[in-house]
Amino acid sequence: MKWLALIAPLITLAACSPNSSQTQAAAATGAAEAAKAKIGAIKAQYDVATPNACVVLDKATATQFLGAGTTLKRRAQPNPHMSQCQYAGPKGMITVMVGPWSMVHTAAANAKAVTGLGDEAYSSPSGLDVRKGQKGVNIDVETEFGEFSGKAADSLEARNLAAQTRVAPAIIARL
Repeated sequence: MKWLALIAPLITLAACSPNSSQTQAAAATGAAEAAKAKIGAIKAQYDVATPNACVVLDKATATQFLGAGTTLKRRAQPNPHMSQCQYAGPKGMITVMVGPWSMVHTAAANAKAVTGLGDEAYSSPSGLDVRKGQKGVNIDVETEFGEFSGKAADSLEARNLAAQTRVAPAIIARL
């Protein structure tokens, strides 16, 4: 409903102008049309048909990377545009979030570009964000659990990124 907040001030401003009623009407119409165009642009960012995350990351794919005994831990729809799926197994955990790229990827200062995956991809501590057209997926693979710092944390982050880039092609193919 962000678009309602955008249109109300524009119409109010146009209506309060000290011009003639004909000029006011034209200004209000122009403001309404501009607001409508802006609303359309905003909605277009989020109105991207994406598959459910548990279709993108199915049990067979999760088992291939996590080993026998892999189980579904989470199947969620955090908002109308995004879905999440999580599997855990003997070799770690994979969490996938699928939705419009504009919602999946937020430019982070510590994100690093990753080549060779989708139309563009970025790695950060929150996982691997991959774009395919207007669709996006965040892939987070945890290979070990615990608190790490210094070189141990850097090493774990490198192992997790390697695991994320191994599983990414199977997931991206289903976007």
